[in-house]
Amino acid sequence: MQTNNAQTYTLSKLQMYDECPQKYKLCYIDKVHIAELNTQTQTGNNLHNIINYYLKGMDVTKLIEALPPSDKALWHNFKTNEIKNYKIVESEYAFNLKIDEHWLTGRIDALFEFDGNYIILDWKTGSSFTPENVKFQTKFYLVCLYEILKLKKLINTPEELSMQYLNLATNSKIKIPFDGDLYINYKKEILEIIRKINESTTYFCNKKDTCKYCKYYRVCPF
Repeated sequence: MQTNNAQTYTLSKLQMYDECPQKYKLCYIDKVHIAELNTQTQTGNNLHNIINYYLKGMDVTKLIEALPPSDKALWHNFKTNEIKNYKIVESEYAFNLKIDEHWLTGRIDALFEFDGNYIILDWKTGSSFTPENVKFQTKFYLVCLYEILKLKKLINTPEELSMQYLNLATNSKIKIPFDGDLYINYKKEILEIIRKINESTTYFCNKKDTCKYCKYYRVCPF
């Protein structure tokens, strides 16, 4: 059981520090709040909710009828994808586990089982999605779900687990395999980021061309 003084590390917290320590400081230490209006995020949330209800066996007919045409196209791409042949294990699965002395928490869109192996599925609704944008998310999910499935005695090796991103906007899928060496490397990377967070006294900015798109751009001292 998690103790009261144990710190919990979320995917977003670790990912943000890895992306830019100064951004992490502004968000989690200085607690700078900047409102965002993102219609793409709203579309993603709507589809995620409907898919979750559907996978849990609920009737989503009326919800689909109320969608705008663009969102109905995304739903169509989901329904006609080959994942319909997979066996659903969990939908919107929230997890909390301990690795070494650190607690990690997160939530995956869905976990499926197919041909004796387990597949983490993540839905994307933006056409700008690339594997590079979710590289750390992939590592985090694979390590965490492997630890959980191993504890439950559902799998024996990392090779029995994989990650798949289903881009509903482009009706395309990216499959990412997993193995023992990747498990070791990904786990080390996650623990190293936690170590840096715990030991940081200064928070530099990873200055990039994309900084101007960061929501903290106008308040960043760098």
